[in-house]
Amino acid sequence: MIREVSYAEILADPNSESLIRAYAAECMVPDAEPQPSIYMAMEKAGALKCFAAYSEDLMIGFCSVITAIVPHDGHLVSTTESLFVGPDYRHTSAFEDLFSAAERYATGAGCRVLCCSARVGSSLDKVLSRRTGFRATHRQHTKWLGEWA
Repeated sequence: MIREVSYAEILADPNSESLIRAYAAECMVPDAEPQPSIYMAMEKAGALKCFAAYSEDLMIGFCSVITAIVPHDGHLVSTTESLFVGPDYRHTSAFEDLFSAAERYATGAGCRVLCCSARVGSSLDKVLSRRTGFRATHRQHTKWLGEWA
């Protein structure tokens, strides 16, 4: 089941800590420290919408979508800031259901596109490469600095 939730609801869920830790490790940012005040300010401003996937009462995944007008071209766009389903639940429809919720939200908001970024070779990258309607148009290059280099 997918529910539209606040970021505070995601953080308050008993399973959020383990999901966020697994998400950070898979995305190569093991020391990630989500910034609740920034998420909540964005949510209050209408720039962030969150969704959570549940199996019965257990949160098994989450998705946060940022929506804004791109200053360069003046078009409203959405991007998935976070999209994750716990490894034990990837055999379910949770990913597809979360992604569909994000896509419906972006469409309903009048966005021109829904952008997604995924680490090359990650589960999300593999799913997006097979998803109808998505095509790779750009590559994101990352230079790791400091202790991560």
